[in-house]
Amino acid sequence: MTKKKLSLYEKIVHHRRMAESYFNAYSKKVVKDGATYDEWKFADDAVYWSPYFGNHIIKLKDHPISVQKSAHMEALSYSMVFPDWGPVDFKCWPSDRGFVMKTHFVGHMADGKEMGFFAYGFIETNDYGEIIRWETHVNEDYSAFLDVAIGVRGPFLENANDYMEAVAKALQRAGVEMSLY
Repeated sequence: MTKKKLSLYEKIVHHRRMAESYFNAYSKKVVKDGATYDEWKFADDAVYWSPYFGNHIIKLKDHPISVQKSAHMEALSYSMVFPDWGPVDFKCWPSDRGFVMKTHFVGHMADGKEMGFFAYGFIETNDYGEIIRWETHVNEDYSAFLDVAIGVRGPFLENANDYMEAVAKALQRAGVEMSLY
């Protein structure tokens, strides 16, 4: 099947839908149940990078942990400590080449204590609307949040899998058995 190149207008509309599908998945709290971002499609050569999670390029096609599974495990582990964890504010800026999004995530512990952080996503797409590069950046509040949510803070500079292993251990401590691979 031949892919259809998107027009400038189609790209901007598509990129807004992609950003909104990310927000909607988290605001409806369905990521912790295994749902993902409906509008996101990855190109075969898609890469991910974050200075907080390994600080090296990850080829998503070759990575042993899928985006869906990592997001599911992460959201589930956070919600174990912060049952109402989710976005309280979201902004996105679609363009012809992709989109940028800023999400303020907040959650409350059983004793009412509130913790949150900001996550910034930069997504670049190809002419067909498929993601070719995804970056994630977080503010300094994220480390303190992780200390409470999963029992360890980053950044995880040596290996992105160190973070996912910490998430898996947090789930195990909560009685949820879930294999990374």
